[in-house]
Amino acid sequence: MSTEQPRVLELVVFKLRDGVTREDLLATADGVTHWARRQPCFVSRDLSYSPEQDKWIDVVYWASLEHAHTAAVAAQTSTDCAPMFGLIDMDSVEMLHGESAIAPAVAIAPAVA
Repeated sequence: MSTEQPRVLELVVFKLRDGVTREDLLATADGVTHWARRQPCFVSRDLSYSPEQDKWIDVVYWASLEHAHTAAVAAQTSTDCAPMFGLIDMDSVEMLHGESAIAPAVAIAPAVA
């Protein structure tokens, strides 16, 4: 039996508005992270970039689906999140929430470069 706590994935894929640079976005990312850390049942956040599709991938884990939805609504009016959200092409945003279907898999041995 797994001792892992249930987790809910929040996956947000987006493009930046025309003229916005990587550096512009990264300068605002800490504000969103600090805001998320103060939300109930926040677990973790990782922001990645896909150069092949020119898209950003924001992966956030929450302890429950209810908390994920509550945080998503609260983020829309957050002054901490507003600077980052203002750089995003909102028409490009795809947001999904998913409940864990299996226990997380982890590497057995360290990866070799």
